[in-house]
Amino acid sequence: MKRAEIKLWQSNAISGVELSKVSQSYHRFPKHFHDTYAVHLHESGTMIFSYGRAEVALKPGSINLIHPGVVHSCLPGNEQPLSYRCLFLSRKFMDDYMIALGKKASCPAHISLQDSSLFSALSAAHRRLEVDDGFLGCDTILALCVEMLVSQRNEQESWRVDNREPKHIKVIRDFLHAHYNERVSLACLADVVGLNPVYLVRSFRSCMGMPPHAYQTQLRISHARNLLRAGTPPAEVAALVGFADQSHLTRLFKQTTGVTPAFFARSL
Repeated sequence: MKRAEIKLWQSNAISGVELSKVSQSYHRFPKHFHDTYAVHLHESGTMIFSYGRAEVALKPGSINLIHPGVVHSCLPGNEQPLSYRCLFLSRKFMDDYMIALGKKASCPAHISLQDSSLFSALSAAHRRLEVDDGFLGCDTILALCVEMLVSQRNEQESWRVDNREPKHIKVIRDFLHAHYNERVSLACLADVVGLNPVYLVRSFRSCMGMPPHAYQTQLRISHARNLLRAGTPPAEVAALVGFADQSHLTRLFKQTTGVTPAFFARSL
């Protein structure tokens, strides 16, 4: 089996943009979420993308946009390896463009589409940023691509981010965000919201797409990314975000991102 080739890098020309290029990968991404917008450009193989109750088979030429915080999984659809490119766009980057386009309020939770012109434009921008990050027009090209992408937003209400979550879900999320690096028991969460633990887990999973402990793990990985970007050594990161040790961080970080913390830190 050919070993996967993975490249990660951060744009020096455009603030808030990270990129990846993956070739010949069989990695199975379990349920997770990003702290950025993720634009997936699928080049080869079939990837099964699951979001909520929806499941999409991404084929070569597919474009996938996922909103920050939206739980999803990505699995190979068959025995063939996957190759794809990704753009990770910060909330500020997207907010700035959405405001300029007057579309902030209708920001979609997820878009999946086949559009050969848009795919070619996004791929060209990605390749340009890979080989010539200092190119003067990079930000203009990417801005035009983003405008094309958001203009394709799916109008179905079911694809939008639902901000009408139950009050107890928001309380639990806020508590986990505030205590992401601490040991938090189910009994503790139940006390915080005054609910039966079984009902709490069931309702949280139904609303968020994963149980509370898995959500906390994803928060830890998100904070780990930020610390690694800032140059914090992986061994220190593990303790700072609440993992038992570096091996615990490495295992869960690679499971979620496809690379080790050390590789991530070297790349960015």
